[in-house]
Amino acid sequence: MSASPSRPPLKLDLNKAAQSLRLSLDKAGVQTDIKAELIFDIDVSGSFEHEHEEGTTSQLIERLVPYGMVLDPDGAMDVFTFSNGPHSAHRVGTVTPERAGGYILREVVDKVPGWKGGTTYSYVLEKNLQHFGWLEESETLLGMVSRFLGGSAPSRQREKKRSIVIFVTDGENDPSDESRTMQVLRDSEARGDNVYFLFIGACEHTVEFKFLNRLASTFRNTGVVIVRDLEAFVEQSDEAISAQLLGQELISWLKK
Repeated sequence: MSASPSRPPLKLDLNKAAQSLRLSLDKAGVQTDIKAELIFDIDVSGSFEHEHEEGTTSQLIERLVPYGMVLDPDGAMDVFTFSNGPHSAHRVGTVTPERAGGYILREVVDKVPGWKGGTTYSYVLEKNLQHFGWLEESETLLGMVSRFLGGSAPSRQREKKRSIVIFVTDGENDPSDESRTMQVLRDSEARGDNVYFLFIGACEHTVEFKFLNRLASTFRNTGVVIVRDLEAFVEQSDEAISAQLLGQELISWLKK
């Protein structure tokens, strides 16, 4: 299969974009000392291959890097990939303004576990919660299997950090994983995890994203944005992107 043609690079001033985001947050009443660790989850299922290989999702990361610059205490954003099953939930690394250009092309395409697989949401969400310290490894299904096979290994838990997950998918969750995903988020809500999940459904076809909308309507710390033209989305102004991503629920969560 021949490689998809690359899209021309965006002409971005990330510092200017960060200033624009800060202005949008100021107008919404979000104080400058309010911070949250950021994770960017990106679907690497087969149906999203074209957008990755042509560079559109690399451009999406570039447009989201200012959120890390402004909100994350480290000024960066952790990147996770997923397709279907626990083996595919993978931390790629940290993206900074200096490394943002071509990030998916350079670090993800044909390199990560589960490349061109199916789609299940729950396992990467568990990985996110572990990474932020809200979920002990031993609480996950993988942790239980590990303990069963290896005995009473001590659980590992990181420092709990206020956090935002930006989760991008081009397709519906596999129906077999829907109840598991609901349980992961239900348990997180019951624990009082200080996490906000912003789900972005990006597909120009007839995907209705019913499950993403169900998640957003079920949990107070979840939002959903549907993008029907990702190429046009990444070429919008900083203000237009902020207007779509900074919903009232997320703003209220930040101000708590």
